[in-house]
Amino acid sequence: MNASQLKVLVTKLVDDYRVSIRKASAVVLLHRSVWYYKPKNRDERQILMRMNEIASTRVRYGFWRIFTLLRREGFKDNHERVYRLYRKD
Repeated sequence: MNASQLKVLVTKLVDDYRVSIRKASAVVLLHRSVWYYKPKNRDERQILMRMNEIASTRVRYGFWRIFTLLRREGFKDNHERVYRLYRKD
């Protein structure tokens, strides 16, 4: 089971049996920090636009050179996220 399914089980235990989150997460073997985690949705339009500008002006530039230029311009995204966006287009 993945974390989202386990989170659903924990909420079901808490609602139906009125137990604490600590006890419900222990039964399901889910760490409490996973239950409290709030994902951050990030807007990727700005970095995609800049990547397309670099790739269109510098046709021979590959991923690593585009990543380096983005870093120099102040983008804080790691190489894994930039590569996922690079492959997306």
